[in-house]
Amino acid sequence: MQQFIAKAHTKLLVYYFDGGVRTWYGRNNLPEGRLAADPRAVEIKRHDRYVAKTAPSIKVALLYDQHTGEEIRRFKNGTWS
Repeated sequence: MQQFIAKAHTKLLVYYFDGGVRTWYGRNNLPEGRLAADPRAVEIKRHDRYVAKTAPSIKVALLYDQHTGEEIRRFKNGTWS
């Protein structure tokens, strides 16, 4: 698990309306053992897909760069900013 977290380029911290909190780490692996040219972009796209699918239950979602700790963007009130 620690190796998986260390390889991630991004982290998504999600606060739900029901009071739950969950942290999702980026996955940049592709099917058939291919390597992504821009692994960070692949992770962000996957986080976007998850947020779009579960948007009605999300209060706030924060997307961070895993290595610098810098906030990339935030999802609140149904939109990214």
